[in-house]
Amino acid sequence: MDRIRNAVTRARHTRDATAPESTETKTPFEKVTERAKANARPQTAPQQEAAIDDLNLATVECDFEKFGANRIIANEQDPVLNAYRVLRTRVLQKMEAEGWKTLAVVSPGSGAGKTVTAINLAIAISSKAGSRATLIDLDFYRPSVARYLGLKEFPSVLDYFEGQRDLRDVAVRPGLSDVVLIANERVTRRGAEHLTSDRADQLIDTSINDFGSRVVIFDMSPLLGCDDTIAFLPKVDCVLLVAASGDTRVDELKEARRILGKTNILGTVLNKAPAAFMPNQYY
Repeated sequence: MDRIRNAVTRARHTRDATAPESTETKTPFEKVTERAKANARPQTAPQQEAAIDDLNLATVECDFEKFGANRIIANEQDPVLNAYRVLRTRVLQKMEAEGWKTLAVVSPGSGAGKTVTAINLAIAISSKAGSRATLIDLDFYRPSVARYLGLKEFPSVLDYFEGQRDLRDVAVRPGLSDVVLIANERVTRRGAEHLTSDRADQLIDTSINDFGSRVVIFDMSPLLGCDDTIAFLPKVDCVLLVAASGDTRVDELKEARRILGKTNILGTVLNKAPAAFMPNQYY
C-alpha cells in the first residue's frame, strides 16, 4: 500500500508542476468535493498494472463513484477493506495449504450478498503484491457483477460459452489493481449445460495457467431454486458459503450444506451482522 501511495503522490506532483495556472476561483466546498471524487477511485500499483497489461486484454471503465452505494471497496481508507483483508488472508492460507486455485462463492438464496463478497474478495486479493485474482460472473439467473461495478460496455461470458468469441475476447481489465474480469449481463436457462461443457473446463484452465491467477473466483447462482451451481461444483476446488443475518433462514442454510455434500467448504461469511455482534470494533 505504501508503494501505491508513493506512486500517487509522485503523479500528483508531476501533474501540479506541469498544469497551467488557472484564474478560476473555487469555493472550499468545491475543492473538498473534487478531492473526494479523486480519492473514490482505487489506485493501482504501477508494477501490478504493467503485469496485467502483459495479458493484452481489453480495458473497461468502472463507475467508481457508485462503489460506496454498492458496498464495494472504494479506496484504501474504506473501513470495509480491513474486514476483507482478514477474509483474504484466511482464504489464501487455506487454499494454498490445500493447493486449491478455484473458489465458488455461493449462498442458499438471493439477497445474501454473495456478489458483493466475491467482488470485494477479488479486490482484496489483488491488492496483495503478486496476487492476481480472476473474477467470473456465472450467475446466469441474476448476473450482477457488472452492474455493481458500474460497467457500461463489456463482452459477455455467454458469448464464449455459445462459441461466438474466444475466452480472451471476453476477459477484460477493469482497473481494479490486478484483477481479470469476465462479466455477464444476459440471462439464460441453459446454465447447467454450459457449466458442464468442455468450455467450462477450458475457462478454468485458461484462468489459472494463461492468466496466471492466484485465485479464480466464481460468483454463482443461489444453491436453492436452480441446478446451475450444483452442476458446476465438481469442477471447483472449494466454496465460500455466504449467509445474511436476519435474511437467511436456518432451514435454508441446512439445505445448502446438504446440497454441498462432500464439496470442500472453505468457510461461511455472515453478512449484514449487527455492529454490536462484531468483535474488535475498537480497531
